[in-house]
Amino acid sequence: MYTKTVVGMIVALAAWAAPASAQDLKKFGTEAGWDIFIKPDMGPGCVISKKLNSEAQFQMGIDATAEKRGYMALYTKADANVSAGDSLEVIFDVDGEKFSGAATGQQIDGMKGAFVWVNNPEFIYDLAKKKNLTISPAGRQPIVLPLTGTDAAFKSLRACQEAQ
Repeated sequence: MYTKTVVGMIVALAAWAAPASAQDLKKFGTEAGWDIFIKPDMGPGCVISKKLNSEAQFQMGIDATAEKRGYMALYTKADANVSAGDSLEVIFDVDGEKFSGAATGQQIDGMKGAFVWVNNPEFIYDLAKKKNLTISPAGRQPIVLPLTGTDAAFKSLRACQEAQ
């Protein structure tokens, strides 16, 4: 289903401003353990962000600067073994359905990680109906992200997008 509409995850190979650095976000609200932010330089677009622990955070959002597209990003204070601009092959497993793509390394607010563009924003919204997202970067341990609370958070994300 997603394979046809998403055609996998695609990467932004050119440099791009940090998807969600603290200095350019405006808080829209909080829902089900996720923070919702307006990102003015994304159209404006909106993002949801969740601290996974004291060392890591995960973000998903919608870039509305042109044709809407989604993105996902994962950042950590630990050594992520990826530098800004590096391309990293990644497998995404959404409740057993797999997609491949390439993520772009990035640094924000003292954290390292990577982001990936998604060419179908509905894919981002559809994650609300799923249970787990497993991210497996090439040569690294998989990271399992429970999608608990995303349904409510995405409702707020949609409201945020519509308010822009």
